[in-house]
Amino acid sequence: MTTANAEFDPQDPAGSFATTWQRVIVEPQAFFEALPTAGGLQPPLIFAGICLTIGGLGFLVFGGGIKGLVLIVMLGIVRLFIGSAIVAFIAQRIFDGRGDYEATFRAIGYTSAVAVFIGIPLIKYFAAIYGAYLAIIGLGRAHSFDNTRAFLTLVATAVVAVVIIHALGLWGMMQRVNPLFR
Repeated sequence: MTTANAEFDPQDPAGSFATTWQRVIVEPQAFFEALPTAGGLQPPLIFAGICLTIGGLGFLVFGGGIKGLVLIVMLGIVRLFIGSAIVAFIAQRIFDGRGDYEATFRAIGYTSAVAVFIGIPLIKYFAAIYGAYLAIIGLGRAHSFDNTRAFLTLVATAVVAVVIIHALGLWGMMQRVNPLFR
């Protein structure tokens, strides 16, 4: 793939999804190196939506119910927008990242490739770990910094997320709706 078609193509979703997903999962370094930091939010958003829907269907099959499927997709998309803002802020302000919100959103959006496994018992935990690895690679590229700063950005973001969730009194709800806690 060249840089021009290194990512999901919303004009050809059926043709580009499997290829993009495979590249993210199997060749993450090459994928994120070729991924432009600009180009809009639509390609990674649609890609993430498809991955979340597939994962939600898996969750449904393994007893998560229709409500679980809908929550996985809806909360996953909301988390992508809000999480990207928090990650971008932390990367820029604390770790001198050079990327902006769009670059962060694009990187994090494609790490949603692991969401296809979110409904599968046991495998979902390995997928979450691999997703963190993908995020480290993607953030390093998006913000032009090393993997250590990318990892620390993710840790700081997790801490901020837990604080926000507790401050809003959403910890119990988060435990009920997050497939990783089921």
